[in-house]
Amino acid sequence: MAGLPACTGSPVAPPERPATVGGQASAEPLPGIAVDPKPGITGSVRMHADVPSSDASIRARNVVVWLPPGYADAAAATQLYPVLYMHDGQNAFDPATAFLGREWHADEVADRLVREGRIPPLIIVGIWNTPDRVADYTPDQDPDEHRGDRKPQGRGGNGKAYLAWIATELKPMIDRAYRTRPERTSTAMMGSSLGGIISLAAAEERTETFGRIAAVSPSLWWNGGSVIDRWSARPPAPDRLWICMGDRERAGLDAELRRFEQAIRAADPGLAERMHAEVVAGGTHDEPSWSARLDRILEYLLGERASGAEATKDSRPRR
Repeated sequence: MAGLPACTGSPVAPPERPATVGGQASAEPLPGIAVDPKPGITGSVRMHADVPSSDASIRARNVVVWLPPGYADAAAATQLYPVLYMHDGQNAFDPATAFLGREWHADEVADRLVREGRIPPLIIVGIWNTPDRVADYTPDQDPDEHRGDRKPQGRGGNGKAYLAWIATELKPMIDRAYRTRPERTSTAMMGSSLGGIISLAAAEERTETFGRIAAVSPSLWWNGGSVIDRWSARPPAPDRLWICMGDRERAGLDAELRRFEQAIRAADPGLAERMHAEVVAGGTHDEPSWSARLDRILEYLLGERASGAEATKDSRPRR
């Protein structure tokens, strides 16, 4: 998926003047620029356009921030919030910016779970991709120019620089601008496809920053399954790990998920107890399918009680 054209504007826009929310004065000016309310967007979404990087290999990009219900209320002025960082952020909240108009509905799902008390209020940071998506989302190069289905994949390999930008530049910006819980136990990362690979790499490269990881339909085939080899040899130590694959994705990917899960169980039984691995019945490689399981992902990552690991869960009906 190619990155969409960047919006114009400064990376960190001046805070807007305090507004009223439900007749009550807001707690503080909000940073960024408000994304106008429209069909498909639930709650308050803030745009930080063209956020730069000090590394010339990392392009400036848009970052959108979803705020939980009540964030702007004066009564919540001292409340701090866990943060979830999502890759392919233009697909997170808004069908108008999402690839093919298909979004995660992360705003609707999170809003519902927060209001139902199933997860604590959280902030979601959607990091847009750019034309360098393959390079940004892969921690190593793949020498093969094509994958099994003959679609071009490119060589990639700039993921460490991308993660360094998030950890040392973007996250501090978010922590300054919003009322976050900055510790690793309250900082999660989630991505799909190649975004799942770079999320797993975050657990390896930035374990001191990101304590909770979700890899949704991750491209475990990248570079001959190098991520599986690395995790087998030296498993990282995330507090919670969610990894899943649909059974209607490219042939063999569910077997790769099983290989990953088995490698973790052999290498680090303790991590296996903090991992949820699942083959999703009917699951396909697209945002509508990922959105359908997002409530369970968020509950696992952020809920007070996360189920312990089992052998890979297979939600497909038995014949």
